[in-house]
Parts: sequence; structure tokens; C-alpha cells
Amino acid sequence: MNKILIVGGGIAGLATARALQNQGYYIKLIEKQSKWQTSGTGLYLPSNGVIALDKLGLGDIARKKGFLISSRNIKDAKGKTILDLDLEKIWGREKPCLGINRKVLHEVLIEGTHNINISFNTTIKTLKTNSDSVVIELSDDSKEEYDLIIGADGLYSKTRELILGDVPLRKVTAQVCRFITKKPPNINSWTLHISSSGQFLIIPIDNDTAYCYVNRKTKGFKTFEEKQYMNPFKKFASPIPEILDKWNPSNSYWNDLEELPKLSMMGSGRVVLIGDAAHGMPPFMAQGGALALEDAIALSNLLKNENWNTMVATFSKNRASRIDWTRIRNQKREKLSKLPYWIAKLGLKKVGEKNWTEDYKPLSEIPK
Repeated sequence: MNKILIVGGGIAGLATARALQNQGYYIKLIEKQSKWQTSGTGLYLPSNGVIALDKLGLGDIARKKGFLISSRNIKDAKGKTILDLDLEKIWGREKPCLGINRKVLHEVLIEGTHNINISFNTTIKTLKTNSDSVVIELSDDSKEEYDLIIGADGLYSKTRELILGDVPLRKVTAQVCRFITKKPPNINSWTLHISSSGQFLIIPIDNDTAYCYVNRKTKGFKTFEEKQYMNPFKKFASPIPEILDKWNPSNSYWNDLEELPKLSMMGSGRVVLIGDAAHGMPPFMAQGGALALEDAIALSNLLKNENWNTMVATFSKNRASRIDWTRIRNQKREKLSKLPYWIAKLGLKKVGEKNWTEDYKPLSEIPK
């Protein structure tokens, strides 16, 4: 029986465990936390991510626990519509996208896995690849040997460092704020308010709650006191002032946005990288979770027939077009987000629907 170690119990790691669990492998998953402690807040899952959940057999339960999203609405600070996007038209499917609490999605993935040996408070210390196996030393000083290591340990992947060395991340934006709030009654779509001050995004994640993503526009990487961060947005149209009346910075999730440069290969030998460990990028295309779920399915399908000694190269080749496309369009959106407000607003009105459709069209085709 082939032995597989999955490093990291986030979306990528758990989805991979779910995809591989009935294929006759011994699977162990290690997680550096002492228990499940899902960070972050909410998640917007574009249609290709929802399709990936369907392939895992978890799409229906995720839809029931999340919020189906069929449109994207972009407004100015006064609430005037700049652009309405019909997501069913863009994706070619009914009720194509999903807003969901990240912790809830994590629970759905956990409940969908069985017969997986999970070790908490555990990391890899050292790693040595042989011709047909990988010998590792764990944080408890024990040594184990596996036929395959799957690094699903995120943007700051220790697995990636062990096989590829230090790969510096590119800082994109400083001090983004995310939080969960009560869903405003009139918000039933992906709803973004923009101005020269920044962006305030509201996404329903179930019938009662919404996920907010706020990015205050600055020159360079200036940061603000957390209590003062939302001041410009208090003047925005309803429901943003009402949301901020109950907002607590200490209950929010703060982080910088960073990007992993393109890797020449998603792994080395019998160590493969997936999810953010392989292609982490900021959320302008909202593809982090979706690509991670796709990785899990693509890898599980490949392991059935591919020689595991050449698997990394084949996997990298098979995933390259979608990941490279997403990275290119993601970087384009990054540049657009830094344009002067009046230029961005004019561009959204004139070519916003065309650009959005072009961005997602290749991703609407279901990968094998």
C-alpha cells in the first residue's frame, strides 16, 4: 500500500485527503496547530470552485450552508451603480458562485474525510528524497518514510522551503481588513462600493451573515491605526455606516497581501506542492480556494495512472495554463486597483463587463 503524507489541514490539504481517501492509499495528514483553528473570515468561491466541490461530492452541502451568488454589483460611495454583472451569463451556469464562512467550508471538508490519520501540533523538520520515496523527520524527532509528500501548507510553506529553498514573496498591499457581520437585508449579491478612499466589499455567506473585505487605498505601504482605518468608509452609502456602527477592529482579521512568484515546477522528486504553497496570490480574482480545490482533484486523478517519479512534472504541466492565466489576470486587476478612482470608474463603465467575461471564460471550462 502506497503511503502519502499531506502537510497542512487547510482547504487544499483536506480536499486532497477527501479526493484520495478511497483510492487504496495509507494517508496521514499533519497540521501545525494544536487543534482546528480556522483563520480568516469568509470566502467567495467562483463557479469553478463550486464545480470542484461537486466533484468531491460536497457541493450540495456547501450550497446549503453557504449563500448562492448570481450577480456582482459595483457601486460608488453614494450607492450609485457603476456596473452590474450577471454571473450566470459569465459562467454559463445557474446560481454559479458561492459565499461561505471559511470555518463552515473547513468543517464540510473535515466531515467529508474518513479513515485519515491526522496528527496535530506536528511539522516537518527535515526532508530527504530518494529515488522512489521520501524520508522525513517530524517535529517530535520521529522519522517516517513515504511514497509521496503533498505540501499543502500555505503561502509560507515549510515544505516548499525544504525542497526549493527560500522563495521571497512579493508584497502587494498593506493592511487589508476582513470581518463577519450581520447580513444587511438588501444585500443578496457580491456588492462592492469603491471611491478614491478604497474598496468596501460585502458578500453574503449565509442567510444571516455577510463577509466584508476592506482595502483602504494608500500610497506605498502606509498603515493606519486599526481604530481609524474605517473613517473614510463611514461616509459611504447605506448599509456601510450601519455595518461600521457595530464593527470591532479586535474582532477583525488583518493582514498584508502577498504573492508567490511563479515556480518553475510545483515540487521536486516525490514532493508536490498544491494550493497557496504552489501558486499563492492576492484575491483580486478570488481564485485561491477554487484553484486549491481543483489541485486536489487534478492530483488525485493523476496519481491513479502516472509514474510517481515523473508526477510533479506532469502535474505542473497539466495545471500551468489555468494557474498562469489566473496569475496574469490577477496582476492586471492589481494594476487597475491602483489607478486613480476616476479612471477606474470610467473603465468599469465602458469595458468592465467585457473584461470580467474575458477574465473568467477560460476558467469556466471544467478541467479534467
